[in-house]
Amino acid sequence: MKIATLTLNPALDRTMYFGKDVKIGALNRAVAPSLTTVGGKGTDVSCVFKILGAESTAYGFIGGDNGNLFLKLLEPHNINTDFTRTKCNTRMNVKIISGDGEPTEFNESGGPVDKEEKEDILNKIKNIIEEVEFFFMGGSVPPGMEKSIYRDIINLGGGKIKFIIDCDGEALKLCMSNAKKPYIIKPNQFELEQYTGKKFDLDNNFDIEIEKVKQEAKIIYDDTGVTILCTLGEYGGLYCGAEGVYYVRSPKVEVKGFTGAGDTFLTAFIAVYFGLCELPDVNRENLAEKSLEFAVAASTAKVTKPGTEFATVSEMIEMYERISGEKNK
Repeated sequence: MKIATLTLNPALDRTMYFGKDVKIGALNRAVAPSLTTVGGKGTDVSCVFKILGAESTAYGFIGGDNGNLFLKLLEPHNINTDFTRTKCNTRMNVKIISGDGEPTEFNESGGPVDKEEKEDILNKIKNIIEEVEFFFMGGSVPPGMEKSIYRDIINLGGGKIKFIIDCDGEALKLCMSNAKKPYIIKPNQFELEQYTGKKFDLDNNFDIEIEKVKQEAKIIYDDTGVTILCTLGEYGGLYCGAEGVYYVRSPKVEVKGFTGAGDTFLTAFIAVYFGLCELPDVNRENLAEKSLEFAVAASTAKVTKPGTEFATVSEMIEMYERISGEKNK
């Protein structure tokens, strides 16, 4: 089974930890050492696949001194890569985590990508696309590339490949309005709100609002046939597909690093759902629901790790058993 991932706008992630009161326009002193790690949806997915015992190849753009550091920091993950070099420096994103675990992000735009660099990566994709069964694409589109790039790559696949998309805004809408659609999309709550034009107030009216989230996901699935995996932050995640609609809530944990949690969620679901990672209590009847439980467990285990450090398989399993136990009480 061949898996490819694509990150058009990767980044170095600088995570900084502060006390409870972070103030704009004032001096804020970090309370713990900062971390610099690799960031980018596709590379995260490739790293988690590796942890779960599946091989993939990560494609994308890197450039400059930041790109060199990106590759060096990626080495311990031991994943297959085939990046295209750019003249522009790989971007740097800053993640601020306050004492209550609330994350704030400051992201550079990245790019621009020039015509030759764009042609280079598209040629790589054309050369391997017929061999790929799963093709993950995600993240922002850098300046110099059209928002239609994900849709255009889906069209290259000729409807034979399972494209898994994690993007937002115009790029997502172009994919979903296309004749050849993604197999799975993974919006978070904000991206689902952006796509549907609806707001979901889970903080104040959870029982009512989670039903609205389920309803909107079902409308999208019925209209398009595209499976939806939606991450809802501390509230867990939702699946809507051929088997129906399922929701699993996350256990309460201390958040140390939120970056990559959604990518972990998505990869863990795919790994179980498509038999790349086996769980002892999974069968054909409960496959979607158990895959979702493991996805929520894996992403919850991930946020207990600092920066973009990923959880181990044993940590994911431990959290999965906790979720299954709490559910069956």
